[in-house]
Amino acid sequence: MRMNIKKKNYKNKIVYNNYQFYENAALTGFIKKQATEGYSLCGTMGKFLNILKFCYTKDEVPKSYAIFHKHLDKEIDEKIENMKTCNDEIISQNNLYIVFENTSSEVSEMKLETIEKKQNILLSVPIKKSIAFVSMLFVVSVISLVLKILSVEDGNLHFNLLSLGLYLALIITFLFYFTGDIHDIIAGNAIYIDGKMYFSSRTKFKDILFHIGDILKFGILLGSICISIMLLLNVKDEVIAINILRMWLIYCVIGYISRIQFQRSYISLLLIETFLITLSFL
Repeated sequence: MRMNIKKKNYKNKIVYNNYQFYENAALTGFIKKQATEGYSLCGTMGKFLNILKFCYTKDEVPKSYAIFHKHLDKEIDEKIENMKTCNDEIISQNNLYIVFENTSSEVSEMKLETIEKKQNILLSVPIKKSIAFVSMLFVVSVISLVLKILSVEDGNLHFNLLSLGLYLALIITFLFYFTGDIHDIIAGNAIYIDGKMYFSSRTKFKDILFHIGDILKFGILLGSICISIMLLLNVKDEVIAINILRMWLIYCVIGYISRIQFQRSYISLLLIETFLITLSFL
């Protein structure tokens, strides 16, 4: 009796990368895990490696990768230059990141691990300062939101309700990301060194929450743009038009500054919301 076994048709993967800047070790671990499953990293897109492309190469030996941040430390920059002159293949690079496919000896592997540990420490989050900063932003944000609800004017009721919806949506989206981090800290995925913390891996639960956060963030941006355009086209009150334009000016300025300051971090959502709602009182 002959059995026909269908071979699974493996295809290349396109993965959206939402790892935060302090999850560099977790991102590297994710790429290495893909390699053990037969998927080799073969390209990236975006300033923050926003898109990762994996090519299926099951017959090849699993590969090891190293992700370095440029201009972070002199020793790390020297290591980058040394690796460029060796046989390590550069998978991707831009002004912020460079990704190597590591094919070095065991001695070089040990040196590489030392550099990666140093980089993780430099990219880690100061726990006390971060807790104080996030707590301050969150408290100010909630107080401002309550005051805004109590001071809604009947004349601009429609615009104010839309604004409150935006502020609330930003807070809820922030909480999805924040809950994911708290879960993985409790799960033991966080590593503490000298009062700083970074993540060695990511649980499935956190990954789901971060993907929900990404969808909500995109929905908020798209919805806000569409609603703002509709209001500007139909508005008869100049005050409302000015408020809409001012809100978007604040959003763009704070969003751009926080993207630089916090690199790739969801904390920018809370920062934008806090500035939007507090400056709306002016």
